[in-house]
Amino acid sequence: MTAGLIGGGKLHADASLIGANASKDPVVKSSAEFIAAYAAACQAQEKKLNDPADRSCFQAVNDMAISTTDPDAGLVRKGGQGSHRACHHHRAADDAQGVITAVETTSGSIAQNKKLMALMQQHRDNTDCELKKVVADHKYGTAENFVACHQQGVVTHLGDAKAKRGKAEGIFSEERFNYQPASDTYLCPAGQMLRRRRYIRRQRVWEYGADKAACAGCALRAQCTRSKQAGVVSRHEAAGVLEVCRAQAHSAAAKRDRQRRQYLMEGSFADAANNHGFKRARWRRLWRQQIQDYLIAAIQNIRILLARTVLKPAASAALAFEKAIWPNLSCWWAMLARSSPAGMTHLAES
Repeated sequence: MTAGLIGGGKLHADASLIGANASKDPVVKSSAEFIAAYAAACQAQEKKLNDPADRSCFQAVNDMAISTTDPDAGLVRKGGQGSHRACHHHRAADDAQGVITAVETTSGSIAQNKKLMALMQQHRDNTDCELKKVVADHKYGTAENFVACHQQGVVTHLGDAKAKRGKAEGIFSEERFNYQPASDTYLCPAGQMLRRRRYIRRQRVWEYGADKAACAGCALRAQCTRSKQAGVVSRHEAAGVLEVCRAQAHSAAAKRDRQRRQYLMEGSFADAANNHGFKRARWRRLWRQQIQDYLIAAIQNIRILLARTVLKPAASAALAFEKAIWPNLSCWWAMLARSSPAGMTHLAES
């Protein structure tokens, strides 16, 4: 901040999986109740957050199995590598020079979009700047994140997760169903009225359905739905806000920002992996992995500071180093102490 390398107003967010220092083989498999008790005994710090798949019939694999070597490492599957134990590194970087301003480490089972608000708040706390714009890929562009950003007055240049979903071939898109604000109903392509039917609390949406008899005899039914029941349309309770946020997400400025995010964040992760052993955990347990992530991020920031700051001649190089580097190191160390006091105690004892 003192060197003028942080703007503070625009933030880029992304996440990356880190291979845990644990094999997937030493795994305890049992009932969800036993696994929960085992995790509590091992003081596992995180549990899988609720996903859109969190329905009554859904049972997460990480609720049924736990590693005996590293209980904090979640079992994940990505990129054709098969299932493996991993941690999830969540990172945010300032737009000006790519300085890392927020870092959080979780189990690999925690979806990256769940930590956007935490990264934004950490960025504000660390920089004392007003955040005006957040940039991230489509994995972050959920209804939950759009609404939360709008409530905080932050412009959303996130990719739209809804637009990335595949559409069923031969089925009308949602845009073909016209919403009628005056009557709070939808009109389907055949002109039938869909009325509000029920509220789904988990997704925070209202479901609108057509009359079953009218739908059953409709000539366009095959293009409307493949369900045996009548066609339905879902509308989020903050649909007006989502329209504004998605318009921001599809703007030309948002597309330019996401292109910059791609090389800014991917470059930051690539530098960490190529030069600092980022992609593999050195130790076990989440608090130790947090130490590794904080140190790597601090070193990357120091390198940015050295590269962007003109140092004085060799005679005063030591003084310049002291003024430029040590305040940053002490800041990161203080953040580490606040985030993991138990980890600092273990580190001091060792």
